[in-house]
Amino acid sequence: RRLIHGYYAATSYTDAQIGKLLDSLNSAGLTDNTVVVLWGDHGWHLGDHGMWCKHTNYEQAARIPLIVVSPECAAGQKSKSLVETVDLYPTLCDLANLHIPNGLDGTSFAAVLKSPELKTRESVIHVYPRGGRLGRAIRTNRYRMVEWKKPGAATESAEYERYDYQTDPLETANLAATHPETMTQLKAILAEHP
Repeated sequence: RRLIHGYYAATSYTDAQIGKLLDSLNSAGLTDNTVVVLWGDHGWHLGDHGMWCKHTNYEQAARIPLIVVSPECAAGQKSKSLVETVDLYPTLCDLANLHIPNGLDGTSFAAVLKSPELKTRESVIHVYPRGGRLGRAIRTNRYRMVEWKKPGAATESAEYERYDYQTDPLETANLAATHPETMTQLKAILAEHP
């Protein structure tokens, strides 16, 4: 209870500091020509999955807060578009009308800020090791699949987890052994990443 209280207190304190910063921006008359981006480190397990840590391939640890405010975009909109932190740089270039360099891993999501129903990506990737194995996770709007294997080992040696956010938003049931066609699709997406 004390740990959760402290976590929420830190979040509340951070919120208050951000409010001061935005108030100063507004007082200086810069709100109408400034892009503001707030993003943070990945989440923290507060007892969910029996864990008190932040280093996992579960949604709670892999998802980050991301808020972008731009004078060109309506305020208060939400989007379910999947984005990665590598998408921030090209997005800022796009919003500032700067040339987006070739060869970036990221993709601008500026269009999503203007039309939240659009998609930037069909999936995102998250990688984290555990017990000498590498967990490579693919997240789509509906599923997360994690492939666990030793680096360099054959794909046949891998073990898998699959979660369906439509039926199990808290990732309590590993469905990797069911619906092989879904696993085949998710494995194909993962195979596109080095």
